[in-house]
Amino acid sequence: MFVILKIKLKNVLTLALVLFSLFSFTSFALAQTTPLLGKVIVLDPGHGGDDYGSTECGGLPEKEATLDIANRLKLLLEADGAEVFLTRTDNSTKSNNDRYTLANSVNGEALVSIHLNGSTDSNKNGTLGLYGKLNKDNAFTQTVHARLVSELGIPDLGVTNFASGVLLKSEMPSTMQETVYISNTQECQLLTNGTGIRQQQIAQSLHNGLLDWFSQPQPPKRGKK
Repeated sequence: MFVILKIKLKNVLTLALVLFSLFSFTSFALAQTTPLLGKVIVLDPGHGGDDYGSTECGGLPEKEATLDIANRLKLLLEADGAEVFLTRTDNSTKSNNDRYTLANSVNGEALVSIHLNGSTDSNKNGTLGLYGKLNKDNAFTQTVHARLVSELGIPDLGVTNFASGVLLKSEMPSTMQETVYISNTQECQLLTNGTGIRQQQIAQSLHNGLLDWFSQPQPPKRGKK
């Protein structure tokens, strides 16, 4: 009986050691491989409520596409250990004040305002990055935008200044990305084909841009210049 108990105790201790080692290794690996771990990121799905954004893609107003992409991006970021806040989680109307106030109140370390461009020219397409304050936002915008350019397979429309209250009054590095033209015939087809693949591609590129940003030496968390 004593021998049997001793063997069982040894097995229990061995199993406990294996589980502890596995947990420790997983935690260590996560900490070592995800620069997003513990980062506070704010996602701002453009438009909402009475503000539809572009309606050039039949059946899919911009406000719905931006929320879909934001939710997908949120899952990707949380899988890497980030803490993620959305300025809207439904079809509610949000003012610029609502958006930047939320971002500042949660001590966000980065803000991405997600948009899809629109035009009456259904052939026009491209990806455009917008920043508010040069010192606070430009480098961040360039970093995120570079991933959209390299991964979405559409023309680069560059990075330029845009006096958005969301960008100007958010106290963390902030960017507005006009990711694709929702009014483009091909983009509209991709976004409405029911697979969600294009939305996921956009979310993944934004995720990769944030990963690139937080892989660099970290700037101050809050800056107003």
